Amino acid sequence: MIAPHRSADSLLVGPGAAPSALRAHADLVDIIRRELLQLRKSHGSLTIQKFAQHETLRHACGGDDLLDAYAKFRREMTRFQTQGRIEAAAALSIIAEADTVLDRLQVTAETLSPDEWRDQRTARRWSDAGMPVLAEHLAYLAEVQGRLGRELLNLLVEGDIDVGIRLTIDQMTHKELDSRAPEIRIWRSPEENIPQELTLGLERFQSTSVEQGPYMMRRHVLQIDMPDATTVAPETAALAVTITGQDAPMRTVIMEDHSQLRPHFRVRWATYRTIATMTIEAMP
Repeated sequence: MIAPHRSADSLLVGPGAAPSALRAHADLVDIIRRELLQLRKSHGSLTIQKFAQHETLRHACGGDDLLDAYAKFRREMTRFQTQGRIEAAAALSIIAEADTVLDRLQVTAETLSPDEWRDQRTARRWSDAGMPVLAEHLAYLAEVQGRLGRELLNLLVEGDIDVGIRLTIDQMTHKELDSRAPEIRIWRSPEENIPQELTLGLERFQSTSVEQGPYMMRRHVLQIDMPDATTVAPETAALAVTITGQDAPMRTVIMEDHSQLRPHFRVRWATYRTIATMTIEAMP
């Protein structure tokens, strides 16, 4: 019988597991292994509702985002099916399309041993041996995600149409991770309305940095000239700047507009995962 697990709150923080919040890596691996076994024996094919009942797995794979956690879990289980026999058996015994654990184990045996008959008891032994491997991998992902989830980009735009705009990029990262400066792409519409593109890897340029505790902040500053307002058609983009983080799958982005571009231009922001875009449009 599998003992009830402890609450994940003491082990997992934010979108993943923070190293400072882990009582021990082995504790997290053991809890995840137990929840994988519970998931394997529960009735029915794997669904998001079934997955959501396992709190530590959900937090380890996606924090507060259930859809992201479920998608990541299925992706990892699918990937493990191409690994060694015990890893594939553990993954198949969870996600095989069958209602009972015995049927899933039989599917596992037939899939992994097509030329030699094996029963579900053999598949269970393979699966049992593979569960600690899956748990170790998911715990590692949780710990890394716990650090990545604390990364921050703060974007500040200042200036006016006479002096141009000043874009300040503050990049906060965890010192335990390798950090790369963002990549900048600038699209500018000249008078003939043919966009021109420039790509800058900020890693090549000097930046100011400061460290505090486990975190490091790097500041990058860009000065960009503004086009003549009379050459840009109303409600069209005069300038677009894309800031792409290169060292995390997702981060928090804060965007501030302190510019004095009105009544000629307005600033629009958009963000998705590691990409933030600033678009300066001509006013209607």
